Amino acid sequence: MLPATTSIAAAVATALYGGPQPALAQQAEAGAGPLQEVVVTANRRQQSLESVPYSMSVVSPEQIAASGATDIASLAPQVPGLSMYDYGARFSGATAPIIRGINATGSPARGFRTFEQDPVGTYIGNSPIDGYFQLDDLNRIEVLRGPQGTLYGAGALGGALRLIPNSPQLGKFAASVETSGARIAHSDGSGYTLKGLVNVPLGEVVAFRATAKYDYEPGWIKVFGPLERTNDTLYGTPLLANPNDPVNSPPIYTSRDDWNWQKTFSGRASLLFKPNDTFTAEAAILNADVRGDAGPQVNPTFAGGPSPFDPSHVFPAGGPYTEFALVQEPFERTTNLSSLDLSYDAGFATVSATTSYHTTSGSLVQDSTWDYGGFSGGFYVPYYAGIPTNPRWIYPFQFNDSAHTFSQELRLVSKADPANVFDYVAGVYYEKQTRHGNWYVTTPGSPERSIAQGCTAPVFFNYPNGPFSSFPDCLVVVGPNDLTFQQIDTQSFEDKSIFGELTWHFAPHAQVTGGIRHFDQDFTDRQLYQDFPFPTLIPPTPRIADTSKTVGKLDVSYEYADHQYVYALWSQGFRRGGANSVPQAGIFQESPLLRTYQPDSTNNYEAGLKGRFANGLSYTIAVFDINWDRPQISSSLPSGNLAVYNANTAASRGIELESTGPLVVHGLSYSVGFAYADAKLTSDFSLPANNGLGVITPGLLHGSDGEQLPGSPKTSVSAALIYDINLSPGYDLALSANSVYRSAVALAVAPGVGGTPIQHSSSYQITNLNFVLNHAPWRGTLYVTNLFDKEEILAPPSQPNQLDNLTNDFLVNPPRETGIRLSYSF
Repeated sequence: MLPATTSIAAAVATALYGGPQPALAQQAEAGAGPLQEVVVTANRRQQSLESVPYSMSVVSPEQIAASGATDIASLAPQVPGLSMYDYGARFSGATAPIIRGINATGSPARGFRTFEQDPVGTYIGNSPIDGYFQLDDLNRIEVLRGPQGTLYGAGALGGALRLIPNSPQLGKFAASVETSGARIAHSDGSGYTLKGLVNVPLGEVVAFRATAKYDYEPGWIKVFGPLERTNDTLYGTPLLANPNDPVNSPPIYTSRDDWNWQKTFSGRASLLFKPNDTFTAEAAILNADVRGDAGPQVNPTFAGGPSPFDPSHVFPAGGPYTEFALVQEPFERTTNLSSLDLSYDAGFATVSATTSYHTTSGSLVQDSTWDYGGFSGGFYVPYYAGIPTNPRWIYPFQFNDSAHTFSQELRLVSKADPANVFDYVAGVYYEKQTRHGNWYVTTPGSPERSIAQGCTAPVFFNYPNGPFSSFPDCLVVVGPNDLTFQQIDTQSFEDKSIFGELTWHFAPHAQVTGGIRHFDQDFTDRQLYQDFPFPTLIPPTPRIADTSKTVGKLDVSYEYADHQYVYALWSQGFRRGGANSVPQAGIFQESPLLRTYQPDSTNNYEAGLKGRFANGLSYTIAVFDINWDRPQISSSLPSGNLAVYNANTAASRGIELESTGPLVVHGLSYSVGFAYADAKLTSDFSLPANNGLGVITPGLLHGSDGEQLPGSPKTSVSAALIYDINLSPGYDLALSANSVYRSAVALAVAPGVGGTPIQHSSSYQITNLNFVLNHAPWRGTLYVTNLFDKEEILAPPSQPNQLDNLTNDFLVNPPRETGIRLSYSF
C-alpha cells in the first residue's frame, strides 16, 4: 500500500464516480466483463496493463466477438488510434494497419503493394506475420501505440500489434464445437461458420491444442455484365454469341447476384512440452486460406444505357448495391506460419528463443476495361480494341505476390523481483525475407479478332500521336496468351539486430528505462519490365539499398498511488528503405531519383496517466507528439508505374483517452475510447516523374505543408455498454451494445495528375448488438452488426464520370448482418 498518496486515488475516483459505490466492488470481485486486472507481455515480461509506461490497449476474445470483427481490418474501428483501409480480404496484400496516423500511402487503387515495409509491426505470439488471417482462439490482442523500435525493430514505426494465441493446457481435456448462420441485408444468400477446438493432454508434460474454422460470407452486390469466357483467369477469351461472325459478334453477357462472396478456412495447431518448472517448448503451425470474387464496390450513379463498346447491349440503371463489370474478379490468398518458442528459467533470468518461418501468397484479377476505355477520352481503345471497336474487348489485370520470411530471436530477460534495483531485457534478432510481385495485363481475344478482320502485320503503339494502324498493318502486338505487359519483381531483405533495455528503480515506486537497438540491413531488388505494344524490354538489374541504424528509447514512470501511474516517454521507430521497380529507359522511364527510396524514422514524445481502482475502473490518458522524417509514400505514378518515394517531414500530434469500469447498476459496465491524431505533412516536397507522355516533368510528385496524411481519421471514438445478469441458477445473460465513430479519412497525401483534388471517405458511425445466453455447456448468441444498415463511402471513384459514369465505382462498408451462433463445450 501507498498510504501517503491514497488520497490522490480517492480524489480521482470521486471525480469519476461522484462518490463510492459499494455494489461495484462486488461486481469487480465477480470478474465481470472488462473489470479484471489485465496482464500483458508487451515489454517481454508479465506486468499489469496500467504499469506499462506508454499508451496501449488490450482487446479480449469477448470484445472481438461482440464487435463482430473477424480480422484486423474489421477490428480496427473498435480501437481508437488504430485504422486500416478495410476493403475486404481481396485487398489484404495491399493494406496494412496504421497507428496514430503514421502512414503516407493512399488508398490502394490496385490490389498490389510495392513491398515497402509496413508502418506497424504485426505478430502472432513472438513471430512476425503479414498476409490474411482471422482472429481465432486468441487469449488477447495487445495494441502498442507509438514507435516501438527498440524491442520490435524495423517496421514498428507507428506501433505494434501482438495477437497472443491460447497455448495448450497440461493435464486438461477440453473441446468445443460452434456453428453459426447469418443473413446479410441486400443478399440472397446466407452466411455460415463451422468451428472446432480441442485440447488434449498427452501424458503429464505434453499437451496438444488445435482449432479449425470454415467461414462462408455471401456477397451482397448484384453485378451486370460479366462476359462468358473460356475461363475466369486473366487469359480467358470471351465467347461469341454468334460463332459464325468472329469480327462483329457480341459477347455473351451475364448478371450475378451476391457477387462479392468470400470463403475462408483457417486452422492452428500447437504442441506444448513442459517437463519441469524451468523449461518450456511450444511448436505451432498456422494456416489460413481465403478466396472469393470481387470487392465491396458499387456503382449507383450509372443511368443505364448501351455498353460503350457494344451498343447492341443495354445495361440497366445502377442502384443501391449494384455494379457493372465485364470480367469476373477472383482472388485468393494463403498464409502459413510455423514457429518454435523455447524458454528456460536460469534463476537470475529467463532465456527464450523464437524461430519462425512465414509465407503468404496471393493473386487477384481486376477488371480495368472501363478505366482504360475512359482514360483520356478513350485514347487507348482504337489500338487495343481495333477499328471498328471490338464489341468483346476487355482489359483485365492480374496481381500476384508472395513472401517467404525466416526469423530468429534470442532474448535474456531478468527475473522479476520487487527487490531488484535493475531489470533488463537483451537480445539478438535475425531475419531473411524474399518477396515476389508480378503484374500482368492482357487483352484476351483482341489479336484473334484483328486476324479475323484481315490484319496481317503487327503495328506498335504510335504513342502519343496516332493513328495507331493502317489496314492491313493492324495486328495488336502481344506476347504469349495475349499478354500486353508484365512486370516481374524479386526482392531480398536481411536484418541483423542487437537490442536491449535497462530499467533502474531509482526510488520506491519510481523507475527509468533506457533502451537501444542497432541493426544492419541489406536490400536488393531485381525487376523484369516488358511492354509488348510500345515496345519496351528491361531485363532484371540488381538495385541495392543497404543501411545501418541505431534507435533509442527513454521513459520514466512513477506510481503515485496504488495502481496509479504517471509517465513520460521518448521513443524512436525506423523503417527500411528499398529500391523501386521502375524502368530507366523507354516511353515509361522514370527519373533516377525514383530508383531507390530512403529509410524513414519517427521520434515520439509522450506523457500520460494510467490507473486502475479496486472497483475495477481503469483509465488511460496520453498526449503525444511524433515527428516523422522522410515519410515513405507508395503510389501509382502518372505513367502507371508503381513506386515508393520520400516526402520531407510530417508529424502526428494528439491525445488518447480510454476507460473501462462498472456503472451504478449491478452487472452493468462500460468501455469507452477516444483518439485524436492530427497527422499531416510539415513541409512541402517535390519530385520529378514521367507525365504519362514519356516526358519526365519536375515537381509532378508534390505535397504541401499542412496536408492531412491518408488512411486515418483525425477523430475516432468507440463506446460499449455491457450488462451481465443471472437469469436463474445456471443461466447467465450478457447484453452488449457497441458503437464506433470515425471522422473523414484522406485517401491520398497529394493531388492527382492535373490537380485532381484529394479524395476523402465519408465520416461514419456504426452500431452493433450482441446477446449471449450461457447455460453450460451450451452457449447461444444473437448478434447484429451495422444495426441501422448504413451504407458509408470508404473510397469514392478514382477515375469518376467517364463512359457515362461506368467508371464511378464506390467502395462501401458491409450492410447489416444478423446471425445466430451456437456452441457446445465438453
